[in-house]
Amino acid sequence: MQTKTPIAQMKTIVIPSDFSQNSVDVAETVIRNSDESVKIIFTHLFRTGDGIQEMLFSTYRKKEYEYVSEAFRQQCDILQDLFGRRFHSYEIDFFYGNRLAPFKNFLDYHGADGIAYSVDYGVPALCKSSLDAIKVVQKAGLPLYEVVGAEKNVLVDKF
Repeated sequence: MQTKTPIAQMKTIVIPSDFSQNSVDVAETVIRNSDESVKIIFTHLFRTGDGIQEMLFSTYRKKEYEYVSEAFRQQCDILQDLFGRRFHSYEIDFFYGNRLAPFKNFLDYHGADGIAYSVDYGVPALCKSSLDAIKVVQKAGLPLYEVVGAEKNVLVDKF
């Protein structure tokens, strides 16, 4: 009789991000404190215009990638090298919307198990169409992981 190899568990954690070193520090803290392999989704929340013309003809979905620097990507790659299998992968995706229900769909789409953010740093706006991410994620219904003092690598469990 052949035995099956157990499938390794993986958590998917969403990190509302301004794509700065602080976001990388939050990811590092999450990975260090996880007993499972971690997939990180870095995201920034943008409000969308109300008019149909603005939504149809806007190029905002391409411009947001300009906020993600090569240095940020390199820091994420260094984390992958440092943590090996414990850091499964990372993605950068943006949320566009004005309501909680579509944000919950975004989280479901990514299979999110939790949301982590820096209590001290928050998530600074990237532009005038940035949403206040902390207010939105606190209502999302997923476990929240507050990182206190990213330089200390302290993760406060759910609140």
